[in-house]
Amino acid sequence: MTKILINGLAIQDSGGITVLEKLLQEIQNSSFNYLIVCNKNDNILNLIVKYKDVENFEFMVLENKGFLYRLYYENIIFRKLLKDKNIDLVYNFSGSTQFFMKKPNITKVHNLLFYSKKVDLIYCQNKEYLKWFKQIYIKRLVFLSMIKQTKYIEVQSLHVKNYLADFIYISNKEFFIKSDINFLEKDFSNPKNYNFSKKIKFLFIVGPHFEYLHKNFTDFVSVMIELQKLKLNFEINITLSRKQLNNSSVWNASLDENTNFLGYISKNDIKSQFLDNTILISTSVIETLGLHVIEAVQNGILAIVPNENYSNCVYGEDVLRYELFDISSLLNRIKGVILLTNNHTKDIITKNQRYLIENENKKYNSITEVFVKVIKETNV
Repeated sequence: MTKILINGLAIQDSGGITVLEKLLQEIQNSSFNYLIVCNKNDNILNLIVKYKDVENFEFMVLENKGFLYRLYYENIIFRKLLKDKNIDLVYNFSGSTQFFMKKPNITKVHNLLFYSKKVDLIYCQNKEYLKWFKQIYIKRLVFLSMIKQTKYIEVQSLHVKNYLADFIYISNKEFFIKSDINFLEKDFSNPKNYNFSKKIKFLFIVGPHFEYLHKNFTDFVSVMIELQKLKLNFEINITLSRKQLNNSSVWNASLDENTNFLGYISKNDIKSQFLDNTILISTSVIETLGLHVIEAVQNGILAIVPNENYSNCVYGEDVLRYELFDISSLLNRIKGVILLTNNHTKDIITKNQRYLIENENKKYNSITEVFVKVIKETNV
């Protein structure tokens, strides 16, 4: 039976885990056997417990020893692993590719941080040259040299392919645009109710790297301070702890009294935050998908996102937008939203949901379709 190695090394945060679990759901009990290699962390261990009885799964868990060790393991140890386990295809789930590997492989690109000229510009404008070199450039060199080695590339949205074209020649590549969300009608909740004469809840979902420039957390903080000055009745729900924020230079302690510090919460618990009168704010300079925005739309709340190419491609033209790094733009967008009636907000949410369903239906629905196609092509 055909055996596929799923290279899940470096997957650990909530977004990556969500997509990884979607993958496991798609491939369990399929006609292939799978060796799933991943780093040890609580999220991964929870997935292993959940899927330990799936007959065609074999998990291999490694300690996370950093980026350089990962490169060594993927390019040296994998050679022996592929031979010992009779691997027919390598699916690089976290964006890497093995140098000089003879086995066919597919690379999944779901981190655009290393392929964005706008991110480069922001680091330059902030004169963060050393941070850019360490956080972006070095890894870009590695991943670009890797991705040039592979013919088959999987992306979550068309805009990812377009961003990659700024850095590599893509005419000799074959791209698979695959959905990574649940998009059936049953996966979408009815639009929530909005009465802006009552307290407004602003939801900001972000991980521990919230201070990185591409997260653009300062836009959110700045506009919340302005709303505070206007005496707006609001609260902030944020997936960071009080300690994380108060130890940060990008937070303003005057917002503490308006803030519920949620800390890290699981995917299931995050659903409890999609409530009536809740507006999700996203300020990211770049996203490959933006699961936090998609989950907001799926759960029937309003979302405000940057007016960037990725937003148009992933969320559609009807999503509420603002101009990046323009506090007045975000402030005016919020002021405009709170003047809307409940019928208007329901109409916006319904359009957002309809676009997601239609757009995701145009993509590959299962990775096994991609596996079958690549295996057929490489066996010719």
